[in-house]
Amino acid sequence: VVYLDDPHIGADFNHDGIVDGDDFLIWQSGFGSPGGHDDGDANFDDFVDGDDFLIWQAQFGGPPSGDGSAAVPEPSASLLLLLGVVSFLARTRRANG
Repeated sequence: VVYLDDPHIGADFNHDGIVDGDDFLIWQSGFGSPGGHDDGDANFDDFVDGDDFLIWQAQFGGPPSGDGSAAVPEPSASLLLLLGVVSFLARTRRANG
């Protein structure tokens, strides 16, 4: 079990102050092997695995905080909403035009 509100957890593997794609590449390189934080181990269990990816995902785009409990919007839900609005407008336009 990974507790994302643990203050010792962080996905800023390159220590540049932001959790971004560069940190993902570090995680990806170390995936499936023993390693430390600089190898992609975000929860300090000495192994780079999917739990570390989930921490990276929760912290992506922001500073590495111990609070990974913030909601992460699902891009697919936003896309579905956008497609629904576009479809509705297209149908309304055809019906009135």
